[in-house]
Order: sequence, then structure tokens, then C-alpha cells
Amino acid sequence: MECTPHARRRATILVALHILAGCAVLAFSAPAAPLDDTYIHLVFGRSLVRGGFMQFNPGVPTTGLTSPLWILPSAAASLAGGSAPVVLMLMSALAGALTIPAGGEAALLLLLCGPLLFHSTSGMETALAALLATLITAGLASGRLRGRSLGILLAAACLTRPESAVLCIPAAMKAEGRKEAARRVIPPALALALWAAWNLHASGSILPSTFHAKAARPFYGDLPHLIVRLFFSAPLALPAAIPGTIGMARRRDPAWLCVPLLAAAAVLTAPNQYNQLRYHVPWLCASMLAAASWLRGRGLSLRRAPARSTALAAAAVLMVPGAAFFIRQRVRAASDVWSIDVRPAILVDSLAEEGDVVAACDIGATAWITELEVIDLDGLVTPERLPGRGRAGWGWIAERSDWLIAFPGQYSGLVRVADGDLTPVAGFASAHPVVCGEDTVSVWRVSRSSPPGATGSASL
Repeated sequence: MECTPHARRRATILVALHILAGCAVLAFSAPAAPLDDTYIHLVFGRSLVRGGFMQFNPGVPTTGLTSPLWILPSAAASLAGGSAPVVLMLMSALAGALTIPAGGEAALLLLLCGPLLFHSTSGMETALAALLATLITAGLASGRLRGRSLGILLAAACLTRPESAVLCIPAAMKAEGRKEAARRVIPPALALALWAAWNLHASGSILPSTFHAKAARPFYGDLPHLIVRLFFSAPLALPAAIPGTIGMARRRDPAWLCVPLLAAAAVLTAPNQYNQLRYHVPWLCASMLAAASWLRGRGLSLRRAPARSTALAAAAVLMVPGAAFFIRQRVRAASDVWSIDVRPAILVDSLAEEGDVVAACDIGATAWITELEVIDLDGLVTPERLPGRGRAGWGWIAERSDWLIAFPGQYSGLVRVADGDLTPVAGFASAHPVVCGEDTVSVWRVSRSSPPGATGSASL
């Protein structure tokens, strides 16, 4: 990263533009986070403040999250009460803004990276993961990041997004000597070991329940949609990252592995298309470093400085439509979550009695707003509902719940089996189903007429 006065002024301007864009997005969005997962983190953060470590429902330890480190800012934000979602979104916006100067000469490309613009104000760990991936990739490529400092950043990256553990491979390969390798690898190894130990203690598996719930479907079904979205977000910059990465490989610099390893991990673990490239933002940001290097003439036959600047500027201009699209998607996502997650939660909160239990498909806003015990239909914090042969059916749910909030299409089998136990209360529709996956959700009152011990036969 350049440290000249001109470079610092440029970085300051770009950071300010990113923050202004984030504030504008928040101002024109519905009063909701763009992802229900934001509220899930706030619930975990609130539990931590109240003395419950890694608890979604009070007193019940769980492994229903994949970003242990993000609990800390979530806990701080939860102290703001009703303003907590906005506070957490501003925190993630700060991480997104810091990603821009971390990219050095790729700063302009990062400013116009549509997926980063979307997730910077999501209130999720995505922007922090992108910041750490960019810092580590840049630090390894330049050789300026080493020793314990690199080890601490790797540990933070692993606890922010577990797939970031792949960055330990190039970090270890580039180390000079065993002691240096140990300084780099031991901190993330300890962090991952502690997290695995917690998962084993809480659920009997070293992997979090989010892995079992969200990785239960093949990754290749969404590949065409993924490829289109990726290249639309960076039509010239992303292809330019390929020769830029190859150039590093030819120089036998292990840092070239950062982007391919992060990309492979994201493709293999991303659950579906409705996350707006959430799991791909870290490697996409890191790839902009290789793209900028190649476009600036280090591998491209452009001898004159103006030509190099023109190539980089052209790549940035071509990213503008993608940036506009993802900003629009971000505004629509907040409307989607407001309609599908927040409004039903507000209704149940107004009708429910103390001690009621809610079975829900999107659990974040429901738990955050109502503060009631929640049964997770997808199994993230309710292991009995994890996909598999022993998955609990409607009978098990009916014994324990007073309310049901579910997508009528996705959970049609469950609703059909439960028909005699359900009293319709309300339905909600979204005009922009960009993140929730279905454009309607229904609220039912559960009569609990199922016989004790029944498990039901519905698989959904």
C-alpha cells in the first residue's frame, strides 16, 4: 500500500465516498437489516451481554453460527436496544470502508465492488472478512506482513469466516524457516481448535450446525447464476485478475494461492443464490489486488503511465452498472426482510403471552423482537430439525410451540400434516423477494392437539 501524501488523500476520499454511499443506502431503505442473519447475530450478542455464551435460546448452548468473532460487535450493538440493527450495520460499514485503503492501488475497484457495497451495510461479518482477506493477501504479496502479526490476522479471519482458514496454506508456504511458519500458523490453529472444541461440547460435532443445515444441498446447481453475477459485478477486473494471479504463480510467490483457495472454499460452502454473493465477497475483494496489478502494466504491455491508468479506469467504469445493481438489491433486501421477517415478528410480539414458543423458518428477527424461545425449522439452533433421517416432524414441533411462522410453499409438507393443529392469523407478502427466498410468509396459532410423543412424518 502506498504511503505518499497523494495516496493518503486519495484513500481518504474513496473511504468517505464509500461511507456516504452506505449512509444513503440506509436512508433510502426500509427500517430493517437486509438479512435475517443480522438479527441472529444480535440475539447471540444480547445473550453474551446477559451472561449467556453462544446461546440463542436462554440457557441452551448452540453452534448455530459461523462467525464467532462477529458476536463481539453484535454484543456491543445490542446495548443500543431498538437501534441495535442500525448500529451493527454502521459497524459493518466501517469494516467495508477500511477494506478500500487496504487494497492499495486496487482501491478504486474496491469502491465500485457491488457485492461489497451491498454487504458493507448488512450488519454481518462479510465486510470484516473481506477486510481481513484483503489485508492478508496484500501483506503476503508484498512481504510486509509476517510473524505474529500475520498469525493474529489469520486467527481473526478464521473466526470471522471459517473458510478463511485456507489462507494459512500460502502463509505457511511463504514463511522462511520453521519458527516463522509456527508464528503464522499456531494462532489460527489454536483459534480453530477452541472453536471445534466448543462445537463438540455443544453439539457432538466439530463442525457448526450451520454447516450441516446449509451445506446439505449440492453447490453446482447455482453455478451458472453465480458466474453471471460475478462477471457482471466486475466485467473487466475479474478476468484481469486471472493473468494477474498467473503472473504471481510464475514468480513462484505462494501468495498467488490466496484468491483461488478462497474462491474454491466459497463455491463449495455457499448455500444458495439468495445471499447476494455474501460468501464470495472476501475472495472477490482479494482478487481486485491481482487485477489492479495486471491492469497497471505489470504483465500488460502498456509502457506509458497514462495507458496504464486508462486500463484501470476502464475496469472501474465497467463496474458501475454492477455497483448500481447491488445497491438497488440492497435497498430491496431491506424491504424484503421488513415484510417477511420483521412485520410477522412484530405481530407475534403483540399477540404472544410470556412463555410462548415460536417455530419459525427465519429465526433472527423473530427472536430479536419477541425475545421468546424459538424452534428453528431449519435446525441452525434446533439440532432436532437438522436435515437427515432422524429429523423431527410436526408432532415434535406441535408439542413445543404456540406459534408457527413459515413459508407456505417451502414448508407445504409440514403445513399439510399440521393442518388440524393450525389456526391462520395473518399472511405477509414481499414485493421484492431478493433474500428471503419466497415472496409470502404466514403466521399460525398452534393448538397443540398432537398426542405426546408424536414425531410426524413430514420431512420439511
